[in-house]
Amino acid sequence: MEKVIFPTALQSGDKIAICAFSSGVESPFHKRLDIVLNGLTLRGYEVIEGECLRQKNCSAKQRADELMTFLTDDSIAAIMPPWGGELAMEILPHLDFNVIKKSRPKWLVGFSDISTLACVITAKCGWATLHCTNLMQLHPDEQDPHCLQVFKTLELEAGNEFTQTPAAFYQGDAINYAQSPNALFSLSKPSQWRCLNVKDNRDVELSGRLFGGCLDTLGLLLTSPFLSLHEFKKQFAPHGLVLYLENAELQPTAVLRFIISLKLNDIFGLINGLIIGRSAVISTKEQDIDYYQALELALSDRLFPVIIDADIGHVAPNLCLVNGAKVKISARLENTLVKNAKIITYLE
Repeated sequence: MEKVIFPTALQSGDKIAICAFSSGVESPFHKRLDIVLNGLTLRGYEVIEGECLRQKNCSAKQRADELMTFLTDDSIAAIMPPWGGELAMEILPHLDFNVIKKSRPKWLVGFSDISTLACVITAKCGWATLHCTNLMQLHPDEQDPHCLQVFKTLELEAGNEFTQTPAAFYQGDAINYAQSPNALFSLSKPSQWRCLNVKDNRDVELSGRLFGGCLDTLGLLLTSPFLSLHEFKKQFAPHGLVLYLENAELQPTAVLRFIISLKLNDIFGLINGLIIGRSAVISTKEQDIDYYQALELALSDRLFPVIIDADIGHVAPNLCLVNGAKVKISARLENTLVKNAKIITYLE
């Protein structure tokens, strides 16, 4: 079995590359961008801006070349894209993963389309990557504990561990950072994790190596040479995976199709548990089923625990989930409700 490689803990003075390999930041959002970059500087980091960061129309080759430069620069400690986007997968053929693998491992940080590349880096290079709040959400005055955990995690040495618990509330309305560049989270909607396929009262515990991200893109990559969970499990996780997924834009029927695809590719034979985030799309007028009905149809017969409405993805806040790390999740189930959940992540 190979060992997952954890990047070196970030320290004051380390360089963080701000690289838009999926989508750049247009001018109406530059004030917000400057605020969050200043926040990194206040924390003692040296900020290196990529040329594509403030541009909209960089080609796939341009974005890939810039990312390769940062991934293979041993003076860079972490790469933090501003946010996700749409087409990170189009840069994959332009990346040389053999060269990347020989370079200094560095943290890749964020969610949404960032997870497209993060999962590939973890699978093909064996580097741990961090699925968490995006940079554009990390206002220097933000006090949400899940946001603060981002920097705590980046500053941990390999061999350490950290514990998280579910959020009590989530963000009900999207924030427009062009109109409100200094906006902080307003977590006001009550949050409740649920277990889709257990209807009684019991204690549950699931463990394995964490792996996951945005279903919209990962569902398409699982049959490609860039992302093979079967090979990843064989190399790094013989005792099984804890898979986590979140939906950004897929309509309910598309979610159902993607999960059926996971079954057809025998992904469920690799995992000890599945955690699914709150969805940004619950129902549409054009669809006969909603998001929860799609999950029920696809997953209610699974023998492993299926936890839904977790703090993952496009409905803030976000847990810090380290792809490649070991995790143990324990909770009390009370008629599908998840109570007293504790998520312990081991950087080993």
